[in-house]
Amino acid sequence: MRSIAFALFVASCGLFPDLGELSSDAGQIADAKNDAIILPADGGTDVVITPEASVSYVRTITIKNNASQGLPKGYTIGVAFPESELQAAITANKIRSDMNDLRLRGTAGERDRLVDAPPLSRVVWFSLASPISASATDTTYEITYGDPNAGSAPADGSNVFNFYDDFSGTSVNPQWMTQGTVNVASGMLTLPKGGSGALTALSQSPTSTAEWRAQVTDPSSNPDGQGFYYWIGYQHTGDFVASDPWVVWISRAPNFIGAEDKADGCLSTCGNTPNAQTTAFRYFGIERQAAQTIFSIDLVANYTTPATNDQALSPMIRNFLQTGDLIVDWYRSRARIYPEPTVTLGPEQKQ
Repeated sequence: MRSIAFALFVASCGLFPDLGELSSDAGQIADAKNDAIILPADGGTDVVITPEASVSYVRTITIKNNASQGLPKGYTIGVAFPESELQAAITANKIRSDMNDLRLRGTAGERDRLVDAPPLSRVVWFSLASPISASATDTTYEITYGDPNAGSAPADGSNVFNFYDDFSGTSVNPQWMTQGTVNVASGMLTLPKGGSGALTALSQSPTSTAEWRAQVTDPSSNPDGQGFYYWIGYQHTGDFVASDPWVVWISRAPNFIGAEDKADGCLSTCGNTPNAQTTAFRYFGIERQAAQTIFSIDLVANYTTPATNDQALSPMIRNFLQTGDLIVDWYRSRARIYPEPTVTLGPEQKQ
């Protein structure tokens, strides 16, 4: 999931003399870029010229709720910021390369935001500070940038997504329940080989999307004595029993991983032809719509199955490999309301 200052223009507009022509009687000018300039006015009040602040830019976000129900407070919104536009703004020194000056603001103040980095599409994620009624349009949020002195932007993923973990720190986030050996270090979750590690959490909305980035160090590993390999996705709530219902990316043979749905409308298991697994980090996704489930791998839809997604399920991560670690960079989930809202980013304007 990374200076721009207004030039003083008053000297060139003919209303006041050049700064170099000001006498010492004109007041102290310690730093023309930062200090106010005081010009004496004959027989009147001194004229105080305050330099303009740093240039800032604003782009309004338009959110159109296309559903017959309201979007609730806290609903996750993603607004696309095209990579070409973002890089052009960075090149023009409008946005800092670390993007700390890229902020998300609304009538309730600044919001936490996360910005996806390539190879993911550039999307700025945030959550709603207040509901949006059915079929209504909201234009109260905006992206701003251009402050050369901006500190770190607020970017707490748990304030953006319904469920989020980037595995920072050195211990498991208390939002998880764990079983077996589970390690967190250097921004990664590791379920080590032979450790039978597992994590689960509170159930998520029936219509929702889970996404994660993960790798397996030895996909050719044998399973444990029960024949289990590893899987990530959704499973039933409240325990670690390896049984249905599940909606997961799962390995059932060495060097392969496949999509499986055994929940709601796929009671006898819906599954695709397994994909060859590698040792590289890969991106996975599961989108549970009301009447279908879409599985993606490496940012491409890989398998779609009919489903009746009206059952809340929990995040689940498990590893039973004998000689391979399962390593997860991040995991996130968000509720979805369909038809999805239309979210657009307006043109750049100086502020």
